Amino acid sequence: MSSRLDLTVATGPLKGKTFAFTAHDTFIFGRMADCHCCLPDDGQVSRHHFIVEANPPDARIRDFGSLNGTWVNGKKIGNREKGETPEQGQKRKYPDVALANGDKIRVGDTTLEVKIEGGVKDASPVLCGRCGKNVREEVGDLRGGAYICLECRKSIEIDPVNQLVKMLAQEGQEKPVDGAPSIRGYRIKCKIGEGGFGAVYLGEHAQTKRPVAVKVMLSQVAVEPEAREKFDHEIQVMKGLKHPNLVELLENGAAGGAFFFIMEYCEAGSLGALMKRRDGKLDLKEAAPLMLQALEGLAFVHEKGFVHRDLKPENILLKAQRQNRVAKIGDLGLAKNFEQAGFSGMTVTGAFAGTPVFMPREQLTSYKYVKPASDVWSMAATFYVMLTGQLPRETAKGMDPIEGVLHGRIVPILERDRKLPQTLAQVLDRALSSTTKERYADGQEMLAAMRKVLTGG
Repeated sequence: MSSRLDLTVATGPLKGKTFAFTAHDTFIFGRMADCHCCLPDDGQVSRHHFIVEANPPDARIRDFGSLNGTWVNGKKIGNREKGETPEQGQKRKYPDVALANGDKIRVGDTTLEVKIEGGVKDASPVLCGRCGKNVREEVGDLRGGAYICLECRKSIEIDPVNQLVKMLAQEGQEKPVDGAPSIRGYRIKCKIGEGGFGAVYLGEHAQTKRPVAVKVMLSQVAVEPEAREKFDHEIQVMKGLKHPNLVELLENGAAGGAFFFIMEYCEAGSLGALMKRRDGKLDLKEAAPLMLQALEGLAFVHEKGFVHRDLKPENILLKAQRQNRVAKIGDLGLAKNFEQAGFSGMTVTGAFAGTPVFMPREQLTSYKYVKPASDVWSMAATFYVMLTGQLPRETAKGMDPIEGVLHGRIVPILERDRKLPQTLAQVLDRALSSTTKERYADGQEMLAAMRKVLTGG
């Protein structure tokens, strides 16, 4: 059953206004115009005061080191110390607090009431798909479906393939095999990477010997059948996108709370791995063709009406070796659809949140509605790091990474490396503009500008 989370202003200038959430989203409270609940004239409210991450029926709240603090049910959850500047206060990460139905959030004269509707509303047992114990308390009484408990996830998350194969066999999707695990006729040879709620393996087709990459992801929440079906539908759409600069998705499936994706194998690794081999950055001669090829792929994705949402050096994969190297965008649709389905749990405020250094600010302030211009920022940030070995944002050491996204200064690339061509710097600086209106609208526009700079065409 679908869930809904409402934040209703019970007291204060916006009394009676309700903010509703039916899918994974963020809500920022503060004085700035980009806040979802904006109180520009309230002196007790900081620029960006707190954030709520909603993944109905779950939600968490985090204070941003505000001057006056955020109160949940009469308990202060975070504020900076007396005498600290906003920048000093933002260096300390404040606790993330789970919200429940009926909770009250107060800042100054404004109170918001939390209301959660829908969900399972069931106290019957939920059994972990691995250890079999009842984990209803961990899941919560508003969720149900297939689930692997937190303790088991911690033990298998870095190497989940054997658990996946076991669950596929239990569901009759695969026959139990001795020796190396096998999925859809592909034998798993070895693990080649981890992260993103699971791991990546090198596989080989048992008959053709074709090498593939197999990605296994574990849901962080209970997976209901209808949610899994909707997610699978979205992935089938992604599977239809074919381009020389996109990693091809061959097959996918799921068992319980585990998902797998069989993809084209890129034997030269990722752009991130190549940068490490080059001591953190590439010279322009080596980087230029990779930038153009990645933008060819991005232009195609945007032309077809899709947004990637998770571009970074690790998601630009490389085929062949240096002389004939080809860049391909990977993980198209995986992170985006996994998050939007709610399977990722809390990716902004929760324990699984990563440092969002390649995320444009509107991906926080307009979480559900990112457009191609957001991919332009992330691709430009990837190129910036590739050319300079440094991140585009200037943030204080220890600053809350979310605060860094909202307030970190974007450093013009020539301040990092004055040897880069002025024309190239102009393209990347525009692509990294704080506002979407000042950027290139999509990958096609950025490709045209970059092609002119790098090839004269």
